[in-house]
Amino acid sequence: MKPFLPVTGILLVGLSTSIVAADLELEAPGIAVPILVSLPDNHDPAKSWPAVFSYHGFNGRPNTRSTRAHTGARDWIVVGMSYTQPGKYHLEPEDIAAELKAFRHIRDELARTQGLDLKRVYASGYSKGGWMTDTLLQAEPGFAGGAILMGGHIPSPLSKPPPISKDTEVFIGIGRWDPNYIPSLKALVHYRGLGLTTSFEAWPELGHDFPSEGSPGLREWFTLQNGGKPDDAALEKEVGEILKLPPAEAWIALADFKERPFCNIEASEWPDKISAAQKDLEKDPQVAREAQIRSSHRQLLGREVKMRTLEDLRRIDAGYMKLSAISEGSPQAKDIVHDHRRILAVLKQANATEVPRPKPSPITPAPPKDDRNIPGNPLVR
Repeated sequence: MKPFLPVTGILLVGLSTSIVAADLELEAPGIAVPILVSLPDNHDPAKSWPAVFSYHGFNGRPNTRSTRAHTGARDWIVVGMSYTQPGKYHLEPEDIAAELKAFRHIRDELARTQGLDLKRVYASGYSKGGWMTDTLLQAEPGFAGGAILMGGHIPSPLSKPPPISKDTEVFIGIGRWDPNYIPSLKALVHYRGLGLTTSFEAWPELGHDFPSEGSPGLREWFTLQNGGKPDDAALEKEVGEILKLPPAEAWIALADFKERPFCNIEASEWPDKISAAQKDLEKDPQVAREAQIRSSHRQLLGREVKMRTLEDLRRIDAGYMKLSAISEGSPQAKDIVHDHRRILAVLKQANATEVPRPKPSPITPAPPKDDRNIPGNPLVR
């Protein structure tokens, strides 16, 4: 498989200062720069069209290019949105209300003039825009779905957030070494916990960047949202290329492949086919070892997503020390080392900020242990 490559000029993640050409420029209340609208090649305003509102990254400008590259040239209206709050992202209820006002203004204008289908409105965002997408999904019940890219999940600050429809579908894409990787896993746990169909794609050895060749999973996700079907011939070819890799690498690639949106539609045969191929590869003891390493690693990540106390953190650190020892020489070792370093950094910060407890006097019992919060832990929101 071709590796994911980082973007060389940051346009795809929305950090460019240039404005991408669009078919329409609209104004929204509270936003100083024009909103850009890219209409599909087959556009007819008398017909009904799905639309995706694409939010750029920190210090960026509205653009439609990267999202359009994933929807394809036809069928979708792509809106390059911006923010009422440029720069640092605030999550106070009044800030969310201002963003919703701007979004609804553009949505309703396009529904009135360009055939936007109010039942097929999606949000998508890169970096800061990924966090924005998470916020919108929790604050606006009318979205059919959202793509959280290079971002993650923060619980809504609204006192009474509206319920999310079970039909809402979510895609999460993140660099495997992105600092937002754990928050993105929290998004996965949150939306799947609500019963929503949620796809997850991690881009190997990539930090806070978007793949220069784009996201295969995101293209598939947009295809499925518009009623398209998987290209089984292309999937067969891709699996064939994977199986040419060394057995251990092939097993790992198949595990990631099985997460793709095309492999997880209702009644799909792909999960069973991939599982069968993996079991065949696991007859090799080296591959069986890789399967065990992956399972142990996923358990540690799951514990990290849910950790709440300093003791939790120390136990995860101990787990990584054991896993690092047994995974030496594994293709998965780089990710394990990276994740352990993240835990060590958080542990160092937590230990530095922990308030020392007074020593018990010889005639009084020791005070009860209270590890409920990890001071300064950036993973606990």
